[in-house]
Amino acid sequence: MNANALNRSLLRIVGIGWATLVIAALAFRFVLAAPGVILLVDRSYCDPADWQTLATEYEALYQQDQRGQIAIESVIFFSDLGQDVTETPPTPEAVATMIPYGRTNPERQQTLQANYPDARLLSCNP
Repeated sequence: MNANALNRSLLRIVGIGWATLVIAALAFRFVLAAPGVILLVDRSYCDPADWQTLATEYEALYQQDQRGQIAIESVIFFSDLGQDVTETPPTPEAVATMIPYGRTNPERQQTLQANYPDARLLSCNP
């Protein structure tokens, strides 16, 4: 066999090996991907102790996101005065220091839950 044929064979083997590695990596990424979660956070006014309980629950979800157990896709804060959507999850410290405002808005909550049926609701109001 001449040198050119050996070089082509070697390049083909290396190319097939790299292609297989890329395909396997993509398969693992999609098959073993962490489930995506959207968080709906009712930011309407509640007792500060109740808000801290909500912040603790958020921190547990945030830590799961950091460990790769879940993937927080977005966080939607809402009350009767409006809603804010964040694409990157705020830190637990930022949530703990937020000041809840406004009143509970059941219609907005129902609309958001209808738009995001698999979303997780965090609320300190019954």
